Amino acid sequence: MASPLIQAGRWLFRFRSITPVPVLLGLAFLLWRSRADLGPFGPGGDLALDVLGLLSACLGEGVRLYVTGWVPEGTSGQNDRLEAAVLNTRGPYAHVRNPLYVGNFFICLGLALIAADGWAALLGLGFFAFEYFFIVRAEEDFLRGRFQAVFDAYCAQVPRWLPRLSAASEGKLREGRFDWRRALKKEHNPMAAWLLGAIALLTWEHVARGGALAPALLIAFTTGGLVVAGFLAVKGWKHGWLKRVT
Repeated sequence: MASPLIQAGRWLFRFRSITPVPVLLGLAFLLWRSRADLGPFGPGGDLALDVLGLLSACLGEGVRLYVTGWVPEGTSGQNDRLEAAVLNTRGPYAHVRNPLYVGNFFICLGLALIAADGWAALLGLGFFAFEYFFIVRAEEDFLRGRFQAVFDAYCAQVPRWLPRLSAASEGKLREGRFDWRRALKKEHNPMAAWLLGAIALLTWEHVARGGALAPALLIAFTTGGLVVAGFLAVKGWKHGWLKRVT
């Protein structure tokens, strides 16, 4: 029987799309209480945090797109159960064992920088560390049971979180070219989610500090509408909705 740590990790892995919801509600409350206080850095410092936050989130999404465009079928990915037809050890996995989660970290860090609230950042990044501590242990237990000594040798060469500069093994994850279609199909959900979150944070920040409401809402609805339109276009392409209509 698996240890409580592994069982907790399996549960969190299965429901990882739901577990952030109460945390998001807590973050919303903390941000509402803060009233978008500028803090000690003033408007210039806040603008710098916004820019750094967007860059960090884009970096994280870039990592996720790169990984999903190369990773072969038959791995857990965005499923609700652990699976692995092969052990990924090349490409981004030759630098770090959890490249998708590293991408998630940079997205979370980016949103925390945009929010510019210490307590909100502590809650958000703390939850990230808590959840993935258990999830990664459950995944490693699964992979160790499936690949045994091969996985142990891989762990000895490649760090869990901090990427190594030189690849531990050469070659691509799979044959062929980068599959941008697969990357978009896999990533349009999380990409739309964090983009809308960033738009909401920036809009709230502007209005809470006394900025004009109407222009802020116009910009928010325009940019948000473009994100939603892109999301629905990819969703329709993925599921063949347009073909059914025509």
